[in-house]
Formats: sequence, structure tokens, C-alpha cells
Amino acid sequence: MTETVPGVSGSTIAMVLGIYERLLNALSMLTTKDRKKALPFLFTFGIGMACGFLASIYLIRYFLDNFYLQTFFFFIGIIAGFLPYIWKETVKTTKSGLIKKHYFIMLTSLSFVIIIIIIQFFSGMDNLDPNNLSFFNYLYFIIAGLFASTALVLPGISGALILTIMGIFEIAVDAISAFHLPIILTIGLGVFSGILITSRVVKYLLTNYISETYSAMIGLVSGSIFAILSNLETGFYTEFNVSVLITFIGGATLVVFLNVYKNRKV
Repeated sequence: MTETVPGVSGSTIAMVLGIYERLLNALSMLTTKDRKKALPFLFTFGIGMACGFLASIYLIRYFLDNFYLQTFFFFIGIIAGFLPYIWKETVKTTKSGLIKKHYFIMLTSLSFVIIIIIIQFFSGMDNLDPNNLSFFNYLYFIIAGLFASTALVLPGISGALILTIMGIFEIAVDAISAFHLPIILTIGLGVFSGILITSRVVKYLLTNYISETYSAMIGLVSGSIFAILSNLETGFYTEFNVSVLITFIGGATLVVFLNVYKNRKV
């Protein structure tokens, strides 16, 4: 369910439940000769994930239709609440001998924030007509799905967050709600292809370049706030009220609760 909420990491929930290492290893085995050993676990895990995904998508569609601004500020609250924790983890993973490690993290993170801002200006996904899509639109969906697949194995990032950054979160939610197969299949193709490729890549990066990877994650998470705000309906600030502020605080509080619970489990 958490993969459908921008800012809530499915990998974090997997850590809380104690199955993160097993999931990462199972996904990595899909491209090896030992893939059959991973299939029973991934099959049962996949059934639960599919059921939770569909239930959550329809719930999110309801809230977007009836509480548009409150829903997105709940997402922003989650993201804002998560940033201090991911900064702390990044500093912890940075080698103590690295000169001015805080500046290194900030520079890397800022680079990824800039990348996200550029994506928002050039993605061209605003006011897209689902019934009149070009070849390049479908190609972009595949690429977005491929990047979103990294969320399954990368702590702190959700698939919905990646789709938000790429500017197609609402498009994906609408497509699933309306059962629009062309969009569902193209994004799904990207996710499936990405799982086969990125699980091993991410595992390699977390093993050999953990500080750099976490720094990039800070940039992605920070930049996603800009991505959400830039995709909100024009003039949203005129509708800002107490309920929006409450959902923002609620999102941040949820992250604090998850992190406290995770630390207790550890």
C-alpha cells in the first residue's frame, strides 16, 4: 500500500517487518541461475502487494477527487518529516575521513534537486489526454516505470514518489482507476524491466557507494516537494486552510511514528 503514497517508502516498511534483506536478495536472484529459489517468496509477496496496491489506489483516487489539496499536503508532510531522518542516515554512512562531509552531501543533494526541477519544466505531462497519446508519451511512461522500480529496493523512496517527480502520478492513478490498459501496461513494462535490472544495481550502489546513494536520495526527496507543488492546480494557495495544515502535520507525524517503531524493532 505504501508504494502508492508519495514519500512513504515500501522498503522502510519491509525493514520494520523484518523482510527487507530477504526481499532484496530475492529480487537480485531473478537474473541469476538460482531464480527458482526466489520465486515462492516473491510470488506470495507479490499477491499481498497487488491486493494492497489496488485497494490503496482506489482509496487515493477517492481522496484526490474529494480532498485534493489536503491529500497532496499530506504527502508533502510525509516527505518533509522524512528529510531529517534521511539526512541523519546519510551523515552516519559518510566516511569519517571525508573532508567537510556535510558540504559533500549538500552538493550532491542539490544536484539532484536541480535535475528534478529541470524534469518538471521539460516533461510536458501537464494536461495530457489519455486517449491521444504519442509514441514518445508511451516511451516516457516506460522510462518512468523503470525508475519507479528502484523504490522496491531503495530505502526512503516510494514508487509513487518517483512517478510524482516524473510528473505522471495522477495519470497513473487515473489509468488504474479507469482500467486504461495502454498506460497500465507501458508503466508496468517499465517497472518489470526495472526490477530485473535495478535490484542488482541498487544493491551494488548501497554496498560500494552508500554515502553517494543516500545523498542522491536526499536530493530526490527534497526535490519531490517542488514536483508536487508544481503539479498542483493553479491557484491552490487561495484554498489553503486549517484542514490542509492538519493533513500536512498528520503526514509528518506518520513518519515520526514509523521511524520510532522501526528503531524499537531494531
